[in-house]
Amino acid sequence: MAVRKLDPEGVRRFAHFSQAVLVEVPGPTLYVAGQGDVTGDFEIQARKAWTQIEVLLNEAGMTLTDVVKVTGYVVDRNYVSAYRAVFLEVMGEVRPASTLVICDLVHPAMLVEIEIVATKN
Repeated sequence: MAVRKLDPEGVRRFAHFSQAVLVEVPGPTLYVAGQGDVTGDFEIQARKAWTQIEVLLNEAGMTLTDVVKVTGYVVDRNYVSAYRAVFLEVMGEVRPASTLVICDLVHPAMLVEIEIVATKN
């Protein structure tokens, strides 16, 4: 399987994620539903979401390096910096394609929800 990060000239670049990830897979792909929690402050909830994602990745025989797409949902623009800080700490140099959405979530106490797509490298 080949995975190639795409950040071509003419497309705005960001340091912490790729604009596109091309995956040529004969192998498994894992789609993880939105993960989060309803207890604690924003950082606690974000870390819990990533912990749950890692458990699910491990169950599928994968790691964070196999993540090719992340979609994060936060309830307030004021959480963007905290989201990015936790994201960068967890993902490091992996740089998957990534989108962050500011919106309401299903449970009123939920501040962040994260879903991912991973494919076995």
